[in-house]
Amino acid sequence: MGGKKLAKWVLDAGHGGSDSGAVGKYGRREADIVLEAVYETKRLLERNGEVVLLTRASDVYLDVKDRVDIANNWNADYFVSFHMNSFVDNSVSGTEIVIFEKGNKSEELARFLKDELLANLKSKDRGIKEASYTILRQTKMPAVIIEAEFISNEDVEKNFSAIKYGYMVARACLAMVNKVLIDIPIKKPKTPTREGWRICIGYYRDYEEAEDEVIRLQNEGFKDVYVVPYPEDN
Repeated sequence: MGGKKLAKWVLDAGHGGSDSGAVGKYGRREADIVLEAVYETKRLLERNGEVVLLTRASDVYLDVKDRVDIANNWNADYFVSFHMNSFVDNSVSGTEIVIFEKGNKSEELARFLKDELLANLKSKDRGIKEASYTILRQTKMPAVIIEAEFISNEDVEKNFSAIKYGYMVARACLAMVNKVLIDIPIKKPKTPTREGWRICIGYYRDYEEAEDEVIRLQNEGFKDVYVVPYPEDN
């Protein structure tokens, strides 16, 4: 039986360990956001038949050479490095993709990523830029660095969803290999037929924050997690 060759994706969560990356005014760390995002991209790519390797799967430090070696030794087809941007002026916002040079598959992938992120983040277009970073120059496959919005912007820090970041990247990566993302919706649990104990994680005023927390916990293996209404005191 024939079939389409599966693509091998290395997903690189920038920073980690002693290197937190950029930190927002309210304490959100770039290293944490991008790690959560790569797990969501990994989940969706694998669900759609792709093969994925993470450069780091926890909050650990890796230098640039380690990341390049992981991708090259695995003979990856694509390398995607996840980051957030930062600037001293906290009003700056926007999304940009960085590649080594234009006119190749790296630029093609960058365009899919940029279009997907701009459409869903409603973000300013900061373009596709060329840079001679080691991680782009020494990887042997098409490689991109995503700078998804500015964590130094307070509105971005408050509202940015790592899960949505991962989802958007997965859609773009699948478009690159002529696939459309298919995801099975999260099933709501059935009403229990007998009494039991509940464990409460937290109270959220914003419903989307509560849903994002549910998705994060389910990705970590806690399957019976869901949102329930909580009446406020009058």
